Amino acid sequence: MSVAEVLEAVRALSLEERAQVKALLDSLPSLSAPQMTEDEFEQYLAAKGIASIPDRAADPGLEEEQYEPITVTGTPLSQIVIEERR
Repeated sequence: MSVAEVLEAVRALSLEERAQVKALLDSLPSLSAPQMTEDEFEQYLAAKGIASIPDRAADPGLEEEQYEPITVTGTPLSQIVIEERR
């Protein structure tokens, strides 16, 4: 059912039924604000066994991972992509 069809169906309802629909919509959680913080979400995933989250307090270096770029010879990947698109 499309949004237009839903709106048309709501318009066809009585005032009491529209009030019930409004009450239902008002009771739904807002989509604009996050339900939990990033840390809370990480803890939730870890508790469910979906992801393992490293302990940042135990290893402060995790926030600033050190890496060294790899030097590659040949045609840059971006140039290959541009040529492939042509």
